[in-house]
Amino acid sequence: MAIIRAINRVAPIPLPLRIVEEFAVQIVINGSFWSQPTVGIGQYLHHLLPWLHRLAPQHRYLMVVPAGTKTPALPVGVEGITVKIGGPRQIAKVIFEQIAIPVITQRLARNGEPTVIFVPYFAPPLRARQPVVTTIGDLIPLLLPAYRGSWAVRTYMALVRRAALRSAHVLTFSTFSRSTILNYLAIPSDRVTVSYLAAGDQYRPAADVHAAQALVAARYGVQPPFIYYVGGLDERKNLGTLLRAFALVHGRHPHCTLAIAGRALGRDPRLFPDIDQLIRDLDLTKAVRRIDVPVDDGPLLYQACTIFTYPSRYEGFGLPPLEAMACGAPVIVSDASSLPEVVGAAALRIAPDDVAGWAAAINRLLSDEALRSDLRTRGLAQAASFSYRHTATITLNVLEQVAKAAPVVRHR
Repeated sequence: MAIIRAINRVAPIPLPLRIVEEFAVQIVINGSFWSQPTVGIGQYLHHLLPWLHRLAPQHRYLMVVPAGTKTPALPVGVEGITVKIGGPRQIAKVIFEQIAIPVITQRLARNGEPTVIFVPYFAPPLRARQPVVTTIGDLIPLLLPAYRGSWAVRTYMALVRRAALRSAHVLTFSTFSRSTILNYLAIPSDRVTVSYLAAGDQYRPAADVHAAQALVAARYGVQPPFIYYVGGLDERKNLGTLLRAFALVHGRHPHCTLAIAGRALGRDPRLFPDIDQLIRDLDLTKAVRRIDVPVDDGPLLYQACTIFTYPSRYEGFGLPPLEAMACGAPVIVSDASSLPEVVGAAALRIAPDDVAGWAAAINRLLSDEALRSDLRTRGLAQAASFSYRHTATITLNVLEQVAKAAPVVRHR
């Protein structure tokens, strides 16, 4: 039986100091993902931008978005610029990132105001006259062979890798990702800063857990006790370990269900293993439920589950465990990549390929109400130590420092 480990964070994340000065910056934002508020980068932008304006209303925020997308309303204090680019989607994407953003920024900078480009994902322009701040959440397409894709994808990643080296500063979501960026991209350490993510305000404990469980039973046919997983079904998410561990404990807990929410986003068997076949091979067809959970029900499943599990081998941050803890769920995660620094001492941590260890952890939590209660308490405190105010404060500090350091070219 593997040792179930947890580590202590040294201290809650301190809020960085904000020094308010009479200094206004034009911040031009690549808004490609603004129209996708349910995906990771879209969530990041939707949480971050209101806080940027709230903390520093003296700046001018301009979001550039591609035409033809259904764009949600912009937050207070953010101006929108729409760009129409024809041609095939992938070519239009590159033109938007590499040409449209720098050209628009150059025109805006003609007023002589300090101007900086903010790209919230791994796609900075290779050539821009204004300084660029890039957020790199992870290096999955560069580090994991199964995710490198076609020749076109590899060529694109080579382009943005070169562009990242030219960024004035890089933001990332964890110290793990920062170390990876420093080692793999060879960017100087003083140009890479961690700005943690946080769970959204909708993720909070249920006022009535039994009512939440009744809703889950009615909508999804899943009765307590149940183990929950939500996320991708690709290879790095490591569902095979979770399913094999569940098979080992199911005989001891025959009334427990494993609910899996998520979809395979492709058909490449190297990238998307056939988990339905594995479920059949393990004789778990009656014990595992595949469910489709709309965004609005996301908190509900966390609130109602007995255990939340996240066996991923690689995450740049790993929001689902943090969201689950914010909702009061006891959590088990892989002891890998960024996940230990996200969950701290508030979750059980098991090596990602240790099936026996995962089975032991699941069995222990299903059998020990006192431990589940303790993890709930610690999880709520851990989740509360992350906030988008903190994320925005660090982001603003970086944007302002970069803008101040850049020479201002005045145009006549």
